[in-house]
Amino acid sequence: MIGAFIFGGFSLAFCLLFSWFRGEKANVFSLVLKTAASLCFVLCAAFALITLSSTGFGLLVLVGLVFGLVGDILLDLKIMYPEQSQEYFNFGTISFALGHFFYFMACVLYTKVALPGHLWWNILISVGAAAILTLLIMLSSKKMGLTFGKSIGFVIGYSVILTFMVSFSVSIAIFVPEFWIVAIGMILFFLSDLVLSMQYFGDKSQKIWIWVNHILYYLAQISIAISILYIV
Repeated sequence: MIGAFIFGGFSLAFCLLFSWFRGEKANVFSLVLKTAASLCFVLCAAFALITLSSTGFGLLVLVGLVFGLVGDILLDLKIMYPEQSQEYFNFGTISFALGHFFYFMACVLYTKVALPGHLWWNILISVGAAAILTLLIMLSSKKMGLTFGKSIGFVIGYSVILTFMVSFSVSIAIFVPEFWIVAIGMILFFLSDLVLSMQYFGDKSQKIWIWVNHILYYLAQISIAISILYIV
């Protein structure tokens, strides 16, 4: 258990180092720091699994975190190589979407055991909430000064996935209090991506937003990784 918390701490520490050294343009050194930060939240989950001798929920979360690691690298390569920015953004978004798919499967596996009979209601309610939230985000994007351009399809698709996962995890946590660690992680994930959207598609290029975005993001992934210790 201690190993999981140690690597969770390392993940946040490397996140802070990355945010300090990362300017408007990424470089190899900042990419190494970011990769180390993401690798640590994967190791955090791995040590949590070792503590519990592995669980289906934990294994699925671990795979989701690995896709998060890949997505983190791809999004920094987007900044390092602006001529291939769109390609790196697209593949990075796909990687995060796949990560959320494995988080979803972990939540489904847990819900079948903890809340038998609730699963389909939770999914249907979450689909409706995701549709409404995504519509509100798209309608408010102009007021926020966001211009999505060629990325509009990926933005809408990912927004549906992320808002669904926020709604789905909250719908479980309402009935199972220990699941709030996952729900809070998803809420932090959403807030991080909201800030990231303002950086990519708006005019929020100041360094402070790099700090806000990454601190929210790494707290989200660390929360999801640590949840393995409590969601049995």
